[in-house]
Amino acid sequence: MRALSLATVFAALSGFVVIYLASWTLPTEGFAAFQAYWGLFFAATGFLDGIMQETTRGVSSSRETGRVGTGRPWRLGAWIGGAVFVVALVVGLLWLPRLMRGEAPVEVAAAFLAFGLLTYAFQSVLSGVLSGLGLWGRYAGLVALDSGVRLLLALVAWQLGWGMIAFLLITVVGALSWLVVLWGVPRGVLIDVSRHAFTRRVGSAMLATGASAALITGFPVFVQSNFEPGAGELVTVAGIINAVTLTRAPILVPLQRFQSALIVRFVEQRESLYRALVVPVLAVLGVGLVGAGLAWLLGPWILATFFKPDLFVPGALLAVLTFASACTGSLMVTGAAALASELHKAYVAGWVVASVVAFGVLWLAPLSLEVGVCVALIAGPVAGGLVHAAALRGARATVGAES
Repeated sequence: MRALSLATVFAALSGFVVIYLASWTLPTEGFAAFQAYWGLFFAATGFLDGIMQETTRGVSSSRETGRVGTGRPWRLGAWIGGAVFVVALVVGLLWLPRLMRGEAPVEVAAAFLAFGLLTYAFQSVLSGVLSGLGLWGRYAGLVALDSGVRLLLALVAWQLGWGMIAFLLITVVGALSWLVVLWGVPRGVLIDVSRHAFTRRVGSAMLATGASAALITGFPVFVQSNFEPGAGELVTVAGIINAVTLTRAPILVPLQRFQSALIVRFVEQRESLYRALVVPVLAVLGVGLVGAGLAWLLGPWILATFFKPDLFVPGALLAVLTFASACTGSLMVTGAAALASELHKAYVAGWVVASVVAFGVLWLAPLSLEVGVCVALIAGPVAGGLVHAAALRGARATVGAES
Protein backbone atom coordinates (compact mmCIF):
# COMPACT_ATOMS: atom_id res chain seq x y z
CA MET A 1 0.00 0.00 0.00
CA ARG A 2 2.98 2.29 0.53
CA ALA A 3 3.84 1.99 -3.16
CA LEU A 4 0.30 3.02 -4.08
CA SER A 5 0.54 6.03 -1.77
CA LEU A 6 3.76 7.16 -3.44
CA ALA A 7 2.30 6.56 -6.89
CA THR A 8 -0.78 8.65 -6.14
CA VAL A 9 1.37 11.53 -4.86
CA PHE A 10 3.45 11.29 -8.03
CA ALA A 11 0.29 11.28 -10.16
CA ALA A 12 -1.01 14.41 -8.46
CA LEU A 13 2.29 16.23 -8.82
CA SER A 14 2.64 15.15 -12.44
CA GLY A 15 -0.78 16.57 -13.25
CA PHE A 16 0.25 19.85 -11.65
CA VAL A 17 3.42 20.02 -13.72
CA VAL A 18 1.69 19.18 -17.00
CA ILE A 19 -0.92 21.91 -16.45
CA TYR A 20 1.75 24.37 -15.36
CA LEU A 21 3.89 23.73 -18.42
CA ALA A 22 0.84 24.11 -20.66
CA SER A 23 0.02 27.47 -19.04
CA TRP A 24 3.35 28.88 -20.21
CA THR A 25 3.59 27.04 -23.52
CA LEU A 26 0.11 27.94 -24.79
CA PRO A 27 -1.58 31.36 -25.08
CA THR A 28 -4.23 32.18 -22.47
CA GLU A 29 -7.20 31.21 -24.62
CA GLY A 30 -5.38 28.13 -25.85
CA PHE A 31 -4.65 27.17 -22.26
CA ALA A 32 -8.35 27.45 -21.37
CA ALA A 33 -9.18 25.22 -24.35
CA PHE A 34 -6.51 22.71 -23.30
CA GLN A 35 -7.87 22.55 -19.75
CA ALA A 36 -11.38 21.98 -21.10
CA TYR A 37 -10.07 19.13 -23.29
CA TRP A 38 -8.11 17.73 -20.35
CA GLY A 39 -11.26 17.88 -18.22
CA LEU A 40 -13.36 16.26 -20.93
CA PHE A 41 -10.98 13.34 -21.35
CA PHE A 42 -10.64 12.66 -17.64
CA ALA A 43 -14.37 13.08 -17.11
CA ALA A 44 -14.88 10.38 -19.73
CA THR A 45 -12.23 8.15 -18.15
CA GLY A 46 -14.05 8.67 -14.87
CA PHE A 47 -17.12 7.25 -16.60
CA LEU A 48 -15.04 4.21 -17.57
CA ASP A 49 -13.74 3.86 -14.01
CA GLY A 50 -17.06 2.21 -13.26
CA ILE A 51 -15.56 -0.89 -14.89
CA MET A 52 -12.64 -0.73 -12.44
CA GLN A 53 -14.84 -0.27 -9.39
CA GLU A 54 -17.21 -3.15 -10.09
CA THR A 55 -14.35 -5.41 -11.22
CA THR A 56 -12.54 -4.61 -7.96
CA ARG A 57 -15.63 -5.43 -5.92
CA GLY A 58 -16.38 -8.60 -7.89
CA VAL A 59 -12.83 -9.99 -7.77
CA SER A 60 -12.36 -9.06 -4.11
CA SER A 61 -15.71 -10.57 -3.10
CA SER A 62 -14.99 -13.75 -5.05
CA ARG A 63 -11.68 -14.15 -3.22
CA GLU A 64 -13.33 -13.53 0.17
CA THR A 65 -16.51 -15.60 -0.23
CA GLY A 66 -15.46 -18.25 -2.74
CA ARG A 67 -18.45 -17.46 -5.00
CA VAL A 68 -17.70 -17.85 -8.70
CA GLY A 69 -19.87 -16.34 -11.43
CA THR A 70 -19.78 -16.18 -15.22
CA GLY A 71 -18.97 -12.48 -15.65
CA ARG A 72 -15.90 -11.73 -17.78
CA PRO A 73 -14.33 -8.30 -17.19
CA TRP A 74 -12.01 -8.32 -20.21
CA ARG A 75 -14.73 -9.24 -22.65
CA LEU A 76 -17.10 -6.61 -21.30
CA GLY A 77 -14.30 -4.02 -21.29
CA ALA A 78 -13.68 -4.67 -25.00
CA TRP A 79 -17.35 -4.14 -25.87
CA ILE A 80 -17.57 -0.98 -23.81
CA GLY A 81 -14.32 0.37 -25.24
CA GLY A 82 -15.54 -0.11 -28.81
CA ALA A 83 -18.85 1.60 -28.08
CA VAL A 84 -17.15 4.52 -26.34
CA PHE A 85 -14.77 4.93 -29.28
CA VAL A 86 -17.67 5.48 -31.68
CA VAL A 87 -19.60 7.75 -29.32
CA ALA A 88 -16.52 9.85 -28.49
CA LEU A 89 -15.72 10.31 -32.17
CA VAL A 90 -19.23 11.49 -33.03
CA VAL A 91 -19.76 13.65 -29.95
CA GLY A 92 -16.26 15.08 -30.26
CA LEU A 93 -16.85 16.26 -33.81
CA LEU A 94 -20.07 17.96 -32.71
CA TRP A 95 -19.05 19.47 -29.36
CA LEU A 96 -15.31 20.11 -29.54
CA PRO A 97 -15.66 23.21 -31.75
CA ARG A 98 -17.35 24.90 -28.78
CA LEU A 99 -14.54 23.89 -26.43
CA MET A 100 -11.51 24.37 -28.68
CA ARG A 101 -12.70 27.66 -30.24
CA GLY A 102 -10.32 27.37 -33.17
CA GLU A 103 -7.25 26.51 -31.08
CA ALA A 104 -6.76 23.08 -32.74
CA PRO A 105 -8.23 21.00 -35.61
CA VAL A 106 -11.42 19.41 -34.34
CA GLU A 107 -10.87 16.21 -36.31
CA VAL A 108 -7.48 15.61 -34.69
CA ALA A 109 -8.81 16.40 -31.20
CA ALA A 110 -11.78 14.03 -31.67
CA ALA A 111 -9.57 11.21 -33.00
CA PHE A 112 -7.18 11.51 -30.04
CA LEU A 113 -10.10 11.56 -27.61
CA ALA A 114 -11.75 8.46 -29.10
CA PHE A 115 -8.53 6.43 -29.23
CA GLY A 116 -7.52 7.44 -25.72
CA LEU A 117 -10.87 6.33 -24.30
CA LEU A 118 -10.74 3.02 -26.16
CA THR A 119 -7.39 2.19 -24.58
CA TYR A 120 -8.48 3.45 -21.17
CA ALA A 121 -11.36 0.97 -21.11
CA PHE A 122 -8.78 -1.83 -20.97
CA GLN A 123 -6.72 0.06 -18.40
CA SER A 124 -9.81 0.29 -16.21
CA VAL A 125 -10.31 -3.47 -16.39
CA LEU A 126 -6.68 -4.09 -15.49
CA SER A 127 -6.86 -1.64 -12.57
CA GLY A 128 -9.88 -3.50 -11.19
CA VAL A 129 -8.22 -6.89 -11.57
CA LEU A 130 -5.02 -5.76 -9.86
CA SER A 131 -6.92 -4.11 -7.00
CA GLY A 132 -9.28 -7.04 -6.49
CA LEU A 133 -6.34 -9.46 -6.35
CA GLY A 134 -4.52 -7.24 -3.90
CA LEU A 135 -1.59 -6.65 -6.28
CA TRP A 136 -1.08 -3.12 -5.02
CA GLY A 137 2.53 -2.85 -6.14
CA ARG A 138 1.59 -3.67 -9.72
CA TYR A 139 -1.35 -1.27 -9.56
CA ALA A 140 0.95 1.44 -8.21
CA GLY A 141 3.25 0.84 -11.18
CA LEU A 142 0.34 1.34 -13.56
CA VAL A 143 -0.63 4.62 -11.87
CA ALA A 144 2.96 5.90 -11.92
CA LEU A 145 3.60 4.90 -15.52
CA ASP A 146 0.37 6.48 -16.73
CA SER A 147 1.30 9.81 -15.13
CA GLY A 148 5.01 9.57 -15.89
CA VAL A 149 4.48 9.27 -19.64
CA ARG A 150 2.43 12.48 -19.64
CA LEU A 151 4.97 14.29 -17.52
CA LEU A 152 7.92 13.30 -19.71
CA LEU A 153 6.20 14.30 -22.94
CA ALA A 154 4.99 17.60 -21.43
CA LEU A 155 8.58 18.47 -20.50
CA VAL A 156 9.69 17.72 -24.05
CA ALA A 157 6.80 19.77 -25.51
CA TRP A 158 7.63 22.72 -23.27
CA GLN A 159 11.34 22.57 -24.08
CA LEU A 160 10.79 22.34 -27.84
CA GLY A 161 7.89 24.79 -27.93
CA TRP A 162 5.34 22.36 -29.34
CA GLY A 163 1.79 23.63 -29.63
CA MET A 164 -1.76 22.58 -28.86
CA ILE A 165 -1.80 19.31 -30.83
CA ALA A 166 1.14 18.00 -28.80
CA PHE A 167 -0.67 18.74 -25.53
CA LEU A 168 -3.84 17.06 -26.79
CA LEU A 169 -1.79 13.93 -27.50
CA ILE A 170 -0.12 14.19 -24.09
CA THR A 171 -3.58 14.20 -22.48
CA VAL A 172 -4.55 10.80 -23.85
CA VAL A 173 -1.29 8.91 -24.43
CA GLY A 174 -0.87 7.69 -20.84
CA ALA A 175 -3.85 5.39 -21.31
CA LEU A 176 -1.59 3.02 -23.26
CA SER A 177 0.33 2.20 -20.07
CA TRP A 178 -1.81 -0.87 -19.36
CA LEU A 179 -0.07 -2.73 -22.21
CA VAL A 180 3.23 -2.58 -20.31
CA VAL A 181 1.80 -3.61 -16.93
CA LEU A 182 -0.41 -6.40 -18.34
CA TRP A 183 2.46 -8.86 -18.65
CA GLY A 184 2.15 -11.67 -16.13
CA VAL A 185 -1.32 -10.71 -14.85
CA PRO A 186 -3.84 -13.62 -14.75
CA ARG A 187 -6.25 -13.43 -17.70
CA GLY A 188 -9.04 -15.73 -16.50
CA VAL A 189 -9.85 -13.77 -13.36
CA LEU A 190 -13.04 -14.80 -11.57
CA ILE A 191 -15.78 -12.60 -10.13
CA ASP A 192 -18.71 -13.42 -7.86
CA VAL A 193 -21.73 -12.79 -10.11
CA SER A 194 -23.19 -13.88 -13.42
CA ARG A 195 -22.48 -12.20 -16.74
CA HIS A 196 -25.86 -10.49 -16.75
CA ALA A 197 -25.51 -9.22 -13.18
CA PHE A 198 -21.96 -8.07 -13.83
CA THR A 199 -22.99 -6.15 -16.95
CA ARG A 200 -25.88 -4.52 -15.11
CA ARG A 201 -23.73 -3.57 -12.14
CA VAL A 202 -20.96 -2.19 -14.34
CA GLY A 203 -23.57 -0.10 -16.15
CA SER A 204 -24.82 1.30 -12.84
CA ALA A 205 -21.29 1.97 -11.63
CA MET A 206 -20.40 3.70 -14.90
CA LEU A 207 -23.47 5.90 -14.64
CA ALA A 208 -22.45 6.86 -11.13
CA THR A 209 -18.76 7.37 -11.90
CA GLY A 210 -19.76 9.33 -14.99
CA ALA A 211 -21.84 11.65 -12.83
CA SER A 212 -18.97 11.92 -10.35
CA ALA A 213 -16.46 12.60 -13.12
CA ALA A 214 -18.69 15.32 -14.54
CA LEU A 215 -18.50 17.00 -11.15
CA ILE A 216 -14.83 16.29 -10.42
CA THR A 217 -12.91 16.67 -13.68
CA GLY A 218 -15.59 17.74 -16.13
CA PHE A 219 -16.66 20.90 -14.33
CA PRO A 220 -14.19 23.12 -16.25
CA VAL A 221 -15.65 21.77 -19.49
CA PHE A 222 -19.05 23.24 -18.64
CA VAL A 223 -17.53 26.52 -17.50
CA GLN A 224 -15.60 26.84 -20.77
CA SER A 225 -18.59 25.95 -22.93
CA ASN A 226 -21.10 28.21 -21.14
CA PHE A 227 -19.16 31.40 -20.37
CA GLU A 228 -17.30 33.79 -22.59
CA PRO A 229 -13.64 34.58 -21.72
CA GLY A 230 -14.51 37.89 -20.00
CA ALA A 231 -17.54 36.69 -18.04
CA GLY A 232 -16.00 36.92 -14.55
CA GLU A 233 -16.11 40.01 -12.34
CA LEU A 234 -12.88 39.25 -10.45
CA VAL A 235 -11.14 36.66 -12.61
CA THR A 236 -11.09 35.42 -16.20
CA VAL A 237 -12.75 32.19 -17.25
CA ALA A 238 -9.27 30.78 -17.88
CA GLY A 239 -8.32 31.85 -14.35
CA ILE A 240 -11.31 30.20 -12.66
CA ILE A 241 -10.78 27.00 -14.65
CA ASN A 242 -7.13 26.97 -13.62
CA ALA A 243 -8.06 27.60 -9.98
CA VAL A 244 -10.64 24.81 -9.92
CA THR A 245 -8.12 22.40 -11.44
CA LEU A 246 -5.27 23.34 -9.11
CA THR A 247 -7.32 23.28 -5.90
CA ARG A 248 -8.87 19.91 -6.72
CA ALA A 249 -5.78 17.95 -7.68
CA PRO A 250 -4.10 17.70 -4.22
CA ILE A 251 -7.19 16.13 -2.65
CA LEU A 252 -9.12 14.40 -5.39
CA VAL A 253 -6.36 12.85 -7.52
CA PRO A 254 -4.96 10.75 -4.64
CA LEU A 255 -8.47 9.95 -3.43
CA GLN A 256 -9.52 8.77 -6.88
CA ARG A 257 -6.57 6.40 -6.96
CA PHE A 258 -7.51 5.06 -3.52
CA GLN A 259 -11.10 4.28 -4.52
CA SER A 260 -10.29 0.60 -4.98
CA ALA A 261 -8.61 0.44 -1.56
CA LEU A 262 -11.62 2.16 0.05
CA ILE A 263 -14.03 -0.29 -1.56
CA VAL A 264 -12.00 -3.24 -0.26
CA ARG A 265 -11.89 -1.61 3.23
CA PHE A 266 -15.66 -1.19 3.32
CA VAL A 267 -16.29 -4.71 1.95
CA GLU A 268 -14.18 -6.10 4.82
CA GLN A 269 -15.96 -3.95 7.45
CA ARG A 270 -19.58 -4.24 6.41
CA GLU A 271 -20.65 -5.08 9.95
CA SER A 272 -19.37 -1.73 11.27
CA LEU A 273 -19.67 0.35 8.13
CA TYR A 274 -20.64 3.64 9.77
CA ARG A 275 -17.61 3.45 12.05
CA ALA A 276 -15.36 2.62 9.10
CA LEU A 277 -16.85 5.56 7.18
CA VAL A 278 -16.33 8.26 9.80
CA VAL A 279 -12.52 8.27 9.81
CA PRO A 280 -11.92 8.79 6.05
CA VAL A 281 -14.71 11.41 5.78
CA LEU A 282 -13.33 13.44 8.69
CA ALA A 283 -9.80 13.03 7.34
CA VAL A 284 -10.80 14.38 3.93
CA LEU A 285 -12.68 17.36 5.40
CA GLY A 286 -9.80 18.06 7.77
CA VAL A 287 -7.34 18.09 4.90
CA GLY A 288 -9.74 20.41 3.07
CA LEU A 289 -9.80 22.91 5.96
CA VAL A 290 -6.02 22.91 6.29
CA GLY A 291 -5.67 23.20 2.53
CA ALA A 292 -8.14 26.09 2.43
CA GLY A 293 -6.04 28.02 4.94
CA LEU A 294 -2.87 27.37 2.98
CA ALA A 295 -4.59 28.32 -0.27
CA TRP A 296 -5.73 31.63 1.23
CA LEU A 297 -2.24 32.46 2.52
CA LEU A 298 0.00 31.06 -0.21
CA GLY A 299 -2.25 30.69 -3.25
CA PRO A 300 -2.14 34.30 -4.50
CA TRP A 301 1.65 34.41 -4.15
CA ILE A 302 2.01 31.12 -6.04
CA LEU A 303 -0.24 32.30 -8.87
CA ALA A 304 1.44 35.72 -9.09
CA THR A 305 4.91 34.18 -9.06
CA PHE A 306 4.51 31.16 -11.29
CA PHE A 307 1.53 31.84 -13.57
CA LYS A 308 0.55 34.47 -16.09
CA PRO A 309 -1.26 37.58 -14.77
CA ASP A 310 -4.43 36.58 -16.66
CA LEU A 311 -4.72 33.53 -14.39
CA PHE A 312 -4.59 35.32 -11.02
CA VAL A 313 -7.29 34.43 -8.45
CA PRO A 314 -7.76 36.05 -4.98
CA GLY A 315 -6.91 34.04 -1.86
CA ALA A 316 -10.45 33.91 -0.48
CA LEU A 317 -11.73 32.36 -3.69
CA LEU A 318 -8.90 29.82 -3.70
CA ALA A 319 -9.74 28.86 -0.10
CA VAL A 320 -13.41 28.26 -0.87
CA LEU A 321 -12.54 26.20 -3.95
CA THR A 322 -10.11 24.08 -1.91
CA PHE A 323 -12.73 23.31 0.74
CA ALA A 324 -15.22 22.58 -2.05
CA SER A 325 -12.85 19.92 -3.35
CA ALA A 326 -12.88 18.32 0.11
CA CYS A 327 -16.69 18.27 0.00
CA THR A 328 -16.45 16.37 -3.28
CA GLY A 329 -13.85 14.09 -1.70
CA SER A 330 -16.21 13.20 1.15
CA LEU A 331 -18.84 12.36 -1.44
CA MET A 332 -16.36 9.99 -3.08
CA VAL A 333 -15.88 8.24 0.27
CA THR A 334 -19.60 7.82 0.95
CA GLY A 335 -20.02 6.61 -2.63
CA ALA A 336 -17.37 3.93 -2.14
CA ALA A 337 -19.18 2.78 1.02
CA ALA A 338 -22.48 2.56 -0.86
CA LEU A 339 -20.88 0.54 -3.65
CA ALA A 340 -19.19 -1.81 -1.19
CA SER A 341 -22.59 -2.36 0.46
CA GLU A 342 -24.04 -3.22 -2.97
CA LEU A 343 -26.36 -0.21 -2.78
CA HIS A 344 -25.85 0.48 -6.46
CA LYS A 345 -29.02 2.49 -6.98
CA ALA A 346 -28.24 4.74 -4.03
CA TYR A 347 -24.67 5.08 -5.26
CA VAL A 348 -25.90 6.27 -8.65
CA ALA A 349 -28.60 8.48 -7.11
CA GLY A 350 -26.11 10.28 -4.86
CA TRP A 351 -23.79 11.25 -7.68
CA VAL A 352 -26.60 12.14 -10.05
CA VAL A 353 -28.21 14.38 -7.41
CA ALA A 354 -24.84 16.02 -6.73
CA SER A 355 -24.27 16.73 -10.43
CA VAL A 356 -27.80 17.97 -11.04
CA VAL A 357 -27.63 20.34 -8.06
CA ALA A 358 -24.17 21.62 -9.00
CA PHE A 359 -24.93 22.27 -12.65
CA GLY A 360 -28.36 23.60 -11.81
CA VAL A 361 -26.78 26.23 -9.57
CA LEU A 362 -24.15 27.03 -12.19
CA TRP A 363 -26.60 27.45 -15.05
CA LEU A 364 -29.79 28.70 -13.40
CA ALA A 365 -28.92 30.66 -10.26
CA PRO A 366 -28.60 34.46 -10.77
CA LEU A 367 -25.03 34.52 -9.44
CA SER A 368 -21.75 35.85 -10.75
CA LEU A 369 -19.31 33.39 -12.30
CA GLU A 370 -17.15 33.25 -9.17
CA VAL A 371 -19.97 32.88 -6.63
CA GLY A 372 -21.89 30.47 -8.83
CA VAL A 373 -18.90 28.16 -9.22
CA CYS A 374 -18.22 28.11 -5.45
CA VAL A 375 -21.85 27.51 -4.46
CA ALA A 376 -22.27 24.80 -7.09
CA LEU A 377 -19.15 22.92 -6.00
CA ILE A 378 -20.26 22.85 -2.35
CA ALA A 379 -24.03 22.44 -2.63
CA GLY A 380 -23.83 19.57 -5.13
CA PRO A 381 -21.55 17.26 -3.09
CA VAL A 382 -23.42 17.99 0.16
CA ALA A 383 -26.72 17.01 -1.47
CA GLY A 384 -25.23 13.83 -2.92
CA GLY A 385 -23.58 12.87 0.37
CA LEU A 386 -26.90 13.14 2.19
CA VAL A 387 -28.42 10.73 -0.33
CA HIS A 388 -25.63 8.19 0.31
CA ALA A 389 -25.83 8.63 4.10
CA ALA A 390 -29.60 8.09 4.11
CA ALA A 391 -29.26 4.91 2.05
CA LEU A 392 -26.48 3.52 4.27
CA ARG A 393 -28.49 4.29 7.39
CA GLY A 394 -31.54 2.59 5.91
CA ALA A 395 -29.50 -0.49 5.01
CA ARG A 396 -28.02 -0.59 8.50
CA ALA A 397 -31.49 -0.37 10.06
CA THR A 398 -32.72 -3.20 7.84
CA VAL A 399 -29.80 -5.45 8.80
CA GLY A 400 -30.38 -4.65 12.48
CA ALA A 401 -34.05 -5.51 12.26
CA GLU A 402 -33.34 -8.82 10.53
CA SER A 403 -30.77 -9.80 13.13
